[in-house]
Amino acid sequence: MINVELLSEDWTYRETFPKGHVIIVDGEAPDGKMHIIEKGSVGIYKNYQSKGEIRITELSEGDFFGEMNLFLQKRRTATVVAKTDVTTIAIERVDALKFLETQPEATFSLIQTLCKRLENTTLNSADNSARYEEDLLILNDEKMLLEKSANTDALTGAYNRRFFMDSIPFMIPNALREEKLPFLVLFDLDHFKKVNDTYGHQAGDFVLQCFAEMVNYTVRASDIFARYGGEEFIMLISCGTQADARTLIERIRLRIMDSIVEYEDKVIPITASIGVASVKTGSNEDIEDAIAQADQALYKAKSDGRNRVVFYNEKPLKS
Repeated sequence: MINVELLSEDWTYRETFPKGHVIIVDGEAPDGKMHIIEKGSVGIYKNYQSKGEIRITELSEGDFFGEMNLFLQKRRTATVVAKTDVTTIAIERVDALKFLETQPEATFSLIQTLCKRLENTTLNSADNSARYEEDLLILNDEKMLLEKSANTDALTGAYNRRFFMDSIPFMIPNALREEKLPFLVLFDLDHFKKVNDTYGHQAGDFVLQCFAEMVNYTVRASDIFARYGGEEFIMLISCGTQADARTLIERIRLRIMDSIVEYEDKVIPITASIGVASVKTGSNEDIEDAIAQADQALYKAKSDGRNRVVFYNEKPLKS
């Protein structure tokens, strides 16, 4: 706090501001002067990341504001509002040297107050930084939730068809570079209409959820699994050989067949027919061909008795 009686009127002048007047606006250009409050009080406000503009302190007689503007000619770092009718003693930048030379007690008081403000600013900055980091984490969580909502099927939690189709053109070249064979796998739950007709649509939804959970449990990091539509699901896998692919898919089929799905104290048996086709490149045309071929293999799996895996153009085993 500065004793205003020590200030020489030879190089200062008074300014008055009515209650509620915005004396300084955060971010505005400097006007080259500092204010020392002679009468009244002002509020200091800062705009924080997480809470918007909040009042950080209140200044009264002998306090000052605008010192960075006086010594550094920096843009305003806070907003100053008159809490009452205010009279200030203004010091212009051109007179700052006189102030320092002729008013040692006032200068010492000014430096002491600046040191306290620096300490408080450091603490406030650290606190604001923590809040800012917290805001970033919250925003990132919200972003991830939105992305998940856009990319996944709301009922089953598997990826949706759009996300699957957007992803596989990038995944297939990666598999080929690793000298692995990519395969498209189509699943169709057997007699699913009968499940809905017998147990109800809510039971059917529950079966779809259980099926997706079982397959997702088996999916590797290099695979992608999605709901294709209705009771159909699609997956892209990459394996060293077709035999390896069959082993993996058969393991999934057996897991589905051996599962126990209970809904309202009723056990609902489920099986799946599965069609598989190889993918040669990541081009849209080749992907569409592979899906069509996997669909043909799926149709054959159903016509051959369901609950089986059929590869497209697979040669029948010799008897």
